[in-house]
Amino acid sequence: MKILNLHGFMGEADNKNYKALCGFMPAEDIISPKIDYMNTSPEKLLGQLADMVTGDDFIFVGQSLGGWYADKLSRKFRRPCVLTNPCNYPHELELIKTSGISAEFIEQYRQLSAHDENERAYTLCSDGDTILPDNYADCVKLFRTVKKVHGSHSTIENVGEHISELLKEADNDRLLLFLGRGSAFADEHNSAFFVEDNELVLIDCPATSYQKVKKMNWEQYDNIYILITHTHGDHSGGVGTMLQYVWFASYMKKKVTVAAPSAEVREDLRLLLMRIEGCEDEWFDLVTASELDKKWLISSVPTTHVQPLKEKCFGYQLNIHGNNVVYTGDTATLAPFLPLLKSGSYLYSESAYYKSEVHLYLPDMLPKFRELAENGVKVYLMHLDAEGEIKKIITDTSLKLAMLY
Repeated sequence: MKILNLHGFMGEADNKNYKALCGFMPAEDIISPKIDYMNTSPEKLLGQLADMVTGDDFIFVGQSLGGWYADKLSRKFRRPCVLTNPCNYPHELELIKTSGISAEFIEQYRQLSAHDENERAYTLCSDGDTILPDNYADCVKLFRTVKKVHGSHSTIENVGEHISELLKEADNDRLLLFLGRGSAFADEHNSAFFVEDNELVLIDCPATSYQKVKKMNWEQYDNIYILITHTHGDHSGGVGTMLQYVWFASYMKKKVTVAAPSAEVREDLRLLLMRIEGCEDEWFDLVTASELDKKWLISSVPTTHVQPLKEKCFGYQLNIHGNNVVYTGDTATLAPFLPLLKSGSYLYSESAYYKSEVHLYLPDMLPKFRELAENGVKVYLMHLDAEGEIKKIITDTSLKLAMLY
């Protein structure tokens, strides 16, 4: 992990956040530049800071105006950021407007300021901030995680402990990254991925996920695997195209391994890929999950979903970076997965706002999810049919929506 630490408007490179970071991680992993806010336009400065990001393992830490820039970099690079009393609307702050800074810069801040949520942002807001006294309400609108802490605008008590906790939380949230978390009729269908031992592992591959994977740096991985939960189109509809793309885009050097959860589903996939999609044998390997000798795969887990696919719907138990991860797939019951969960486990569960017999109805499941969370299970919701309504239901709980890539 590399940190790009950005100080505030009148701050210094070795600010309190920098000193706190040095308390629990190597100084050589922290870049903390001196920033000339007065004489550098926001557009130019964003470009300069972006040039400092030399890998895909950066996390951005920003205080006050530095938080504004950290948020922008987080959105650009799809990486987490930790913000301490961020100045979300610099063009409105009297301290900046009366500082002598260029009116052109103020206008750029106005144009570039965000008004939508950054799910990758983890924010600390001081209870005694006199510079940004109403900042907490703005942060709740703009950022995924917001914690009120004791301190002033430039000084947060025990800031190192708080930042360390948020970095750990960000790491937990990214254990599985989702290319989409919507249900069958959503714009982006449910699919996730993780990387283990330089292998890229996808869980399902709808067409919407294929479109994102092809823009990733997938060539860097030694192997590519696709774990299939079931054969509904919003879970397997992009597999054939993915196989063809990887084969030809890699100049026939790389093939994909498709893992079916059972022998019966494997034969259905063979029919789909060979007879319907017209894939060639040499493009891929088709195996059952039980045939995969990988430490990251513990087992496929049979579950109940729709009657036409009876005994053909599965979830997975995985070992990702040493963590017990349970992924339900589409299911009408949590029962097969409960014995696999213990304190410290990660549960990625489908969740529905609209009631049916084939999905987990969130209002009914909420007590069980909360019980699991109280017992140390980290619960993430996916396959969402009405994301906005589900967000409202889980407000003030420890439940989270699955993290988008």
